[in-house]
Order: sequence, then C-alpha cells, then structure tokens
Amino acid sequence: MAKINGTDLLVYADGTLIAYQKTCTVTWEQDLPDATTKDSGGWEEHLNGTRRATCDFDGLYSTTGLSAEDLITYITGRTSCVLLIDGGGYPIVGEARQKNLSVSAPKEEAAGISGSFTFDGAAWMLNAAFPNLITDPDGTYNDYDTLTVDGIAITSAINLAGDADVKSNTFDVTIGGRVQVVTFLTLNSGAAPTVRLLDDIPSVRSNNVIMTEGVNSITLTQTATATVNLNFHNVAAADWSLSKIYAFRV
Repeated sequence: MAKINGTDLLVYADGTLIAYQKTCTVTWEQDLPDATTKDSGGWEEHLNGTRRATCDFDGLYSTTGLSAEDLITYITGRTSCVLLIDGGGYPIVGEARQKNLSVSAPKEEAAGISGSFTFDGAAWMLNAAFPNLITDPDGTYNDYDTLTVDGIAITSAINLAGDADVKSNTFDVTIGGRVQVVTFLTLNSGAAPTVRLLDDIPSVRSNNVIMTEGVNSITLTQTATATVNLNFHNVAAADWSLSKIYAFRV
C-alpha cells in the first residue's frame, strides 16, 4: 500500500494556494438520529441524518500570496469559494464557506493563522471510481482569438467578436446521468461563457448554463447517451479565465 506524505496535501481557495500552510484536516461526518425502540433488544439504533464535510487548516501568518487578509474577506464579504485539497493522489473539491479564522502572535515566535471551512453540499473525492473527466480543457477544438491553458485550468480566453467555442477532451455519458462542474470564473470583461455538453455533430447533449463570476458549481443533466466534450461558449466579446476545472459524474 502506497504511503502519502502529509506535506504534499495542500489547500487551495479559488485556485490559489493558502500561504505557508503547516497542517490540514478534512472531515466527513453525519448525524445519527436516535431510532431506538422497545424492540431494539437493548441496543441503540439510528437513522442516517444530515451529512457535512469540513476542512481545518493552520499555517504561518502571511502578507503575500493568499494571505490572512484575503481569507478574512471570505467572512466579511460573506462569499463562498471553490475549495480544493490536492496532492494526496485524489483531489477533494467542492464549494465551501469560511467558518472562522484566528490569528495567533506568541512572543518571539512566528505569528500563525488557523481556520475552518465548511462545504456547501458535498466534498467530492475524485478517486478512481469518480475521476475528473477533464484532462485537456482545449483538447478537441478552440476558436477563441486567444486561449491559453495550464494543466486543467484555462488561464486566458479572449473573444473579440462573434461566436467562440473551446471544447475539452471527450468522455462518454449516459442519458439521465449528471456531470458536476466545479471551477472559479474570473471575468475581466464582456460576457460570461455558457457551459454545456456537446457531441461531435455538434449537438448539445445537456442543459445550457450561463456561468457567473466567482464560484461555479454546476450540474449538467445528460439528454442523450453519447461521446461528448465539455464546451465553453461565447456569442460576443469576452475576456475570462478559469481555475482548475473539475467535471465528474454524480
């Protein structure tokens, strides 16, 4: 069995590494409402209740990178983020909100921070059974005036006028199934893109969703059994980028 060095597991918010991390802990749990009766033979019985996932972290205080100041704005601004825990072999990703952040300043020691995120909905572990379907964001087609990628992130997509499309590598879907897309959109100017599943005819094989600036956690419901790509589409001038793109079956 392969061992994992805990140093390799790092926490990212909206695609940016939280600076100077020391530890992180990801927890999944559920409530177990009591369902014990006189017929339980003296043993407690329970129902499956509400589920939740959290990520606790601590590190050194930083004024650069994704700093304490930046993390505080998730609380003061009441905004969510795309939270990613990566480096352990299987990414863990989902939309999350910062529950708390503390700053410590011990005498003659490095100032530190600690905090906790709570996921809105599921924290998905993209393991071998539920892999990320995106390996190449522009692997099939691209006609933006400028498009650059870095791994599974689109670092720049510029459309000067008219229609523009970028299509990922292909993957298979089944009618009625669902693909969850999680990423962070930075909209520099113009219109946000629409995201959908597209086959090689090309025909749209899911609902169309107009993305929003910031966190996007989008469910695409498949309308046909087909080989498709993840398609980002603009119909007018636009300038945007995406953090790492995660698309997986749910």
